[in-house]
Amino acid sequence: MERRVQKLIFILLVFVSLLFAQDVSQERMVRFALWASTESYPGVEQPEVGLSLPVRKIRQISPFILSGMVYGWRFDYVPYDKARGVQEIFETEIVRELDENEIKTIQYTKPWIEDSILNCWVEYRRTDAQLHIYKSWQSVMNARIKGEGYAPLSEGFDGLKKACDEALKMAVRNYERKWIKTKPKEITGSVFMYEPPKIGVDAGRYKVTLDFFMQTDKIIEYRTF
Repeated sequence: MERRVQKLIFILLVFVSLLFAQDVSQERMVRFALWASTESYPGVEQPEVGLSLPVRKIRQISPFILSGMVYGWRFDYVPYDKARGVQEIFETEIVRELDENEIKTIQYTKPWIEDSILNCWVEYRRTDAQLHIYKSWQSVMNARIKGEGYAPLSEGFDGLKKACDEALKMAVRNYERKWIKTKPKEITGSVFMYEPPKIGVDAGRYKVTLDFFMQTDKIIEYRTF
């Protein structure tokens, strides 16, 4: 029953996110759905009761996601190469974190609770400078990439961040495998999230689907085998 409810929540959130992305422009006003469980997970300390825990989770998560939609993320990717004995490495960082004044302007609207899940819309109005960043990414012929990532729900914010990092890694990896003929030694670049994130649940894990513009800064090739 719990898994069925989780799947229904995921389908609903994906549908709402897709509907909104199709019907409303994300240029000036960024808007996406977020949710958090009102219950703690086994082994996870819950010092506060009531709605304070899910509210804190949502307020902790939203600036991180907005950073990818307003300023973007950088990445450094070293593909796995069995023949050369190279392990896969993928590192990300925020281009610029939202400052305190920007965080204060985030709006949390139309909250509702269903099946022990607190849901709400996160809204953020871009400044003129941020709108310029968005339009500059739109105007340049950057690659469009997409990926899915997973992480345990029990890890909370850290788990959601891991799922976002994995979604980005999979998006870059799929691009590298499709468009780069010879496996590179390293790829560095930046991405900008141009669609609202799709965050759901799959078998006790976060399932995150992200869409990006990608700008490749550097591709380092192996000189010899």
